[in-house]
Amino acid sequence: MTAILVILTFAVFLTIDYLLSRHEQVEQEQPEALPVASAEPVWVAGYELPSDLYFHPGHTWVRPLGREMATVGIDDFARRLLGRIERVELPSPGRELRQGEPALRIYLDGRTVELVSPVDGEVEEVNAGLRTRPDRLETEPYGRGWLLRIRSRSLGRSLRNLLGGSLAHRWLEDARQRLELRLVALSGSVLQDGGEPVADFVRHLPYSEWRRLVREFLLTE
Repeated sequence: MTAILVILTFAVFLTIDYLLSRHEQVEQEQPEALPVASAEPVWVAGYELPSDLYFHPGHTWVRPLGREMATVGIDDFARRLLGRIERVELPSPGRELRQGEPALRIYLDGRTVELVSPVDGEVEEVNAGLRTRPDRLETEPYGRGWLLRIRSRSLGRSLRNLLGGSLAHRWLEDARQRLELRLVALSGSVLQDGGEPVADFVRHLPYSEWRRLVREFLLTE
């Protein structure tokens, strides 16, 4: 009887050890479900600009996840220019994207905007959570508001065409200056004292003027 109990106890321990080992293996194999924002946010010209990202002039960003995988999203400047987002239309997994060409569509207050892909590659995964929570693009553009995962065999070449470090800082400072000049010319009511755009300033602009800004800064038709 004692021998049977010892055998059963030993079998239980082996089973527990196997399950724990299997759980750890699954966790290691599980792909990262959520890109983590930069631990130390950097602010440039009043906009958040994480230092671990690469930026396309059309205001989309890239976070490399390896030699061929990267996460894509929109930057702080773009989400302020767009205003309140109602719906996001993401490309299907498997679709091939080209750097600088339209990749997805955003709907807001009866308006539609296309955003460009910052890299070449194939869509590996989309952020399904944005279907029910498109507001995350506004509140967490560098976190849970990410857009796509892209697998690119030419990721290194694509990244060399993007902006990072001090170059990204100068680019964003220039974008802010140009935006303020455009808003001053359009209407003083969209600027606060000191030149800062008011919250959700796009709602104060005529559609034609807003569309002109979108084409200029997001590089899309």
